[in-house]
Amino acid sequence: MPVLPEWINFQFPPKIHFEIDCGYKLGSFVKNIGSRVVLITTQKELENAEELSIIKTSLEKHAEGVIIYDDIVDRVHFKDLDSCAHFLRISNADCVVAYGSFESVNAGKAASLLATNDLFAEELLIGKKQPKRKGLPLIVVPTKPLLGNECSPFFSIVDDKDKNRKYFAHEWAFPELIVSDPKIGAGMSSSETAKTGISILSAAVDSILSKYANEITSSTALRAIELISKNIVPAIREPRNLGPKNSIYAASLLAGIAQSTSSLGLCYALSLAVTTVTNLDIFQSMSILLPHVMEYNLTSSAGKYVMIARALDEDVTNISVIEAAIKAVEGIRKIYLELRIPQRLSEYEVKKIDLPGIATLAATYSFLDCLPRELPKNEIETILVAAF
Repeated sequence: MPVLPEWINFQFPPKIHFEIDCGYKLGSFVKNIGSRVVLITTQKELENAEELSIIKTSLEKHAEGVIIYDDIVDRVHFKDLDSCAHFLRISNADCVVAYGSFESVNAGKAASLLATNDLFAEELLIGKKQPKRKGLPLIVVPTKPLLGNECSPFFSIVDDKDKNRKYFAHEWAFPELIVSDPKIGAGMSSSETAKTGISILSAAVDSILSKYANEITSSTALRAIELISKNIVPAIREPRNLGPKNSIYAASLLAGIAQSTSSLGLCYALSLAVTTVTNLDIFQSMSILLPHVMEYNLTSSAGKYVMIARALDEDVTNISVIEAAIKAVEGIRKIYLELRIPQRLSEYEVKKIDLPGIATLAATYSFLDCLPRELPKNEIETILVAAF
């Protein structure tokens, strides 16, 4: 099923404010959304204290109260969510700001939805009980580009019992507003910039390969690929120049707009499973697995690969469709070689014994029905072995 099955072609309700050095304006944006603000962040992702202070001051100027909720240490579990949702209720919050990276945004999306519904996290993510009311308005302020997750209508949370990551998608999981400020992520290291940029590339490719992709989603995803391929190296070589980093933030937003309708796919499913079983984060996992997933899908999506090759500025004139599709994979690998990005799970101390468990978990994600061809569990394991 697509992320939002009742939507026929395309819809993207969130508002976006995209500007370098706009943190001090956040309060003036939020005052039109709510007045009792809880800012959610995990302790691990509580980055750039100076910018956070500017944001908090701006919110306090325009709100009746601002509370920072940072009781979640790292990965968000069901119990964390239930506690956070309870806090939102007793504090009479009418607006949530998610500040941070992947886990903080997952927490913000889920907690804001649970806060207005008589549900526990386990009921929502395992019992699959549908929310009856919209969640609290959510504003997302990413501290780094989030491969599009900052604006998508889905999230993933770790189950306390089996420690597996559970996925949930709903139209009410869309943020109300995304405030994307490249200055907040100005301190990203070269390795962080590299893996984050490549993860956006992975998400864009995933959404293009989806059988629910259309001309609108594919166009935005292709533009995201183009922006990453042209700006990832300058962003690393000139870390103080916010121009290339600005383009990476823009690519993340475009990838998010695309995946909100077309869905992410195999690379994302494998990466969610890898982050559950190993110590890799979502960005590392996406960047490692992309070339192997692309090789697997080459023959079934050759026409789409030609578009990807063109977005990567590969010359596909006077060659066959399959040859042009191979150029797309080659173009991706060129970027990896230039950035010296590892392409093997074994380089991160992932154990071969973990691969069957990763494959089993990845196969459980409902959004895999968006794939261009049926994917048995044994073939998922074959891809992982190739990536090992």
